[in-house]
Amino acid sequence: MIKLVVSDLDGCLLDGQGKLPPGFDEVFHLMEEKGVLFAAASGRSIAGLKRPFGEYSSKMAFVSDNGACIYHKEEQLFSRTITRADQLPIFEEARKHKDLITIACGLQNAWIQDTAGLSADETGELKKYYPSWKEGKYEEIPEEVLKIALLYFGDIEKNIYPFFEKFNNDRLICKVTAFKWIDIYDAGVSKGTGVKAIQELLSIGKDETIVFGDYLNDLSMAEHAVRSYAPSNAHEEVRKRFTKTIGSNGEGAVVEAIRRELSLPD
Repeated sequence: MIKLVVSDLDGCLLDGQGKLPPGFDEVFHLMEEKGVLFAAASGRSIAGLKRPFGEYSSKMAFVSDNGACIYHKEEQLFSRTITRADQLPIFEEARKHKDLITIACGLQNAWIQDTAGLSADETGELKKYYPSWKEGKYEEIPEEVLKIALLYFGDIEKNIYPFFEKFNNDRLICKVTAFKWIDIYDAGVSKGTGVKAIQELLSIGKDETIVFGDYLNDLSMAEHAVRSYAPSNAHEEVRKRFTKTIGSNGEGAVVEAIRRELSLPD
């Protein structure tokens, strides 16, 4: 019996407009009836992660900031920040790339040093993940930082990642999380560790868990699930390593796969 369903959002559960697909309401209520917990796992901040779900948020679990923060039904279970000493070289490197937008993701707020030049497209992309942000010098952020996110309108894996790969070490991990995004966060956390923490809290086993993901930061979740599903639009490496490829996010394939898992009628 499945007791935990975990899904990434962008490019996976959500459609191309960032909305929940048709049928989600029905499947969510049926998961409730069967005692199945639904968890959303994302690189988004907790505010951006909750936004698509509205009133459902109080009944869910969340793995935010790629595992740096974990919540269960409004209670924060865990958080892991990165040191100021580790942040500063990242900001220094980021300033060398004029088309790169850098976001310092604090426990309470997202911070951007200079917002004056943001285009409408950049603002729209930012709001998907960080509904609001504050302006301030990166070196003077008045709160602890969970991660540093990098936004680039182009192939970030090819054009930006090679400059930041050096930040993979025993303290930090630098991960391409979408076509336009890189996240840098504590090396001891991942979406997989977030799934594990929820499992341990609720005594749920790997054989009672299924996961859905589309990008490289989702790979660790498969280690803690009996089955892992990748939409057809997922990164090639995810499709190779997850147990099954389903339809695309635009087709509502995640909802239909959950329905099948729970043996629900179409």
